[in-house]
Amino acid sequence: MKSRKLRRLFFMLLFCIGNSTAQLKILERIQLFPDTQYVPSFSADGTAHLMSIETIELTRRFKASMGTVFPFAQLNIFGVMMQYSAGGSVHFEVSPAGQAHIVSDEYYIDYLIIDIPLVQKYFVRFAGGHTSHHLSDNWYERLHLSTAFHYARDYAKLFFIYHDAQGLLLYAGMNYGYIVTIKQRIAKPWHVQAGGEIAVAQLWDAIQLYYAADVKVRQEADFSTTMSHQLGVRFTSVNSRNLRAAFQFRYGLDERGQFFPQHRRLMTVGLYFDL
Repeated sequence: MKSRKLRRLFFMLLFCIGNSTAQLKILERIQLFPDTQYVPSFSADGTAHLMSIETIELTRRFKASMGTVFPFAQLNIFGVMMQYSAGGSVHFEVSPAGQAHIVSDEYYIDYLIIDIPLVQKYFVRFAGGHTSHHLSDNWYERLHLSTAFHYARDYAKLFFIYHDAQGLLLYAGMNYGYIVTIKQRIAKPWHVQAGGEIAVAQLWDAIQLYYAADVKVRQEADFSTTMSHQLGVRFTSVNSRNLRAAFQFRYGLDERGQFFPQHRRLMTVGLYFDL
């Protein structure tokens, strides 16, 4: 009787040790809340998740955004340490002159971003998300400046990215809108996006002059493009967080969905916080 109990106790002990070892191995494969991001923000992307404020052509009109990308885990799968993040932001434009102050706001959320290192300096990114665009101030309709309509897009993204420690970033990818609504459901799902950034000169230890560019091609607007150029100064930190001050020139299709399919040219000077 005693030997039977001892055998049971022995097997229970083995099970507990084995289970604890398995748990430790699993925990070794997971890193929660990493300090740095594999891929930095696309600086010249007008819809990037970051904090920003820009004055439009040095007037009282300005653009702003509030958002961030938050890396919440890294998971080692088959020897590859993948990084998982979520991102969200709201972008809006303010025109203090007249009765309609806040012009529009655009919401972007990436429910899940997966960055996978392929080989040194090369990454692939998968993401899924949603965006919807709205007129913020009903004075725009009352003054017959515009009429609100339904603009929304549910999408999946695939990007190929090169990023090195010297400040060179190159990216290209596609955005597939599996549900696209512009007044009504439409079957024009593709966005193509490419761009990059290069460190032009190191001014001080943590300050560098950089140039960034971004281009988007949208099937929903008969393959119209939006092109952005940005020249600025970056104040870097030890992780992915930094502050930028930059001049930007953007032209092409207006990225505000409530003004679809208008085109626009604007120059801004702004501050950008990559959190």
